Amino acid sequence: MPSKHPSTGQVVGEKSSRQKSPSSPRLQLSSYIELTCIWVVSKMVGGRVAHPVLKGPSVVKELVIGSVLGLAAGGLWKMHHWNEQRKTRAFYDLLEKGEISVVVEESTF
Repeated sequence: MPSKHPSTGQVVGEKSSRQKSPSSPRLQLSSYIELTCIWVVSKMVGGRVAHPVLKGPSVVKELVIGSVLGLAAGGLWKMHHWNEQRKTRAFYDLLEKGEISVVVEESTF
């Protein structure tokens, strides 16, 4: 006795009239013809698609990209050094004012 699938409600266990067995020669032939038609159509369409023409490297483009990347990296490096210079200048200002010392105070034990 066929049963129904719980989620879809379709009858399980019966072959519908539209289903063919996988070993059927008609099914194999129709699948082959369908795949061949898809392949032929894709080959026909492939010729009309615009493909980019591959060229060599563009010298001007590489120079622009290199200079932009170089300027960006140089700017970050300079900002880092300016920050370090600010810290050093603040340290020596505090040392000159006497607020900090580099001599360790002796403590009595």
